[in-house]
Amino acid sequence: MTKIFIFAILVFLATTSFSQVAMIKDKDGFTNVRSGPNNDSTVIYKVENFELFFVFEAAKNNENWLEVYIPKNQFALGCDGSDYIKGYMHSSRIIDIYDLEKYEGDDFSFKYKLDSFSFENKIVDYVDDKWISKINGRRYYGTDGETPKIEVKSIEIIMGGKEISVPKILFSDLFECSNKFEVYKYLDAYIVDQWNSDGAGGYGITWLIDSDGVKQRLIFIP
Repeated sequence: MTKIFIFAILVFLATTSFSQVAMIKDKDGFTNVRSGPNNDSTVIYKVENFELFFVFEAAKNNENWLEVYIPKNQFALGCDGSDYIKGYMHSSRIIDIYDLEKYEGDDFSFKYKLDSFSFENKIVDYVDDKWISKINGRRYYGTDGETPKIEVKSIEIIMGGKEISVPKILFSDLFECSNKFEVYKYLDAYIVDQWNSDGAGGYGITWLIDSDGVKQRLIFIP
């Protein structure tokens, strides 16, 4: 089935496949993203420490440079496959989050409060009077136009005995979530990474959290 709201993503990803979620490690606190895989190329963006992005593959003519995709907004609000800046970054500056040690301590916890999906008090838009395109005026994640089965009522995050507040706008577009995820720690920040799926509508989500709250929400739709 073809849905208008996901068409742009499929076109964008037809020739790409993100291989990892990454951060930078740079004593200056930032790393340049360049238009080409060399130091002579134009700087098009500066990625700061504790900023998540996608890494695709090594550049064809210079394997020390990696093709990266930087999200245009830090919380992936209403994003589709065109909402990224494509550029190149030297591999020595990149940390693959999956190379970090998994966190299994008790100083941090993350949990969704889940419930069965309800149409009550929701405005739902359809394509062809059949497939859901938006919920409450927003692009949503979790199904490929079908009615979701599970919705998120709230997110409970405890860090160092302190509860971290999560605004509703950061989870009201998430469906088919589970409480199965991996947690990584990098310096004073925690990274929660998971895959949520009803099948065709699967998506990856990565949360970056520190003592000040949720710093970033990165979403990937294959």
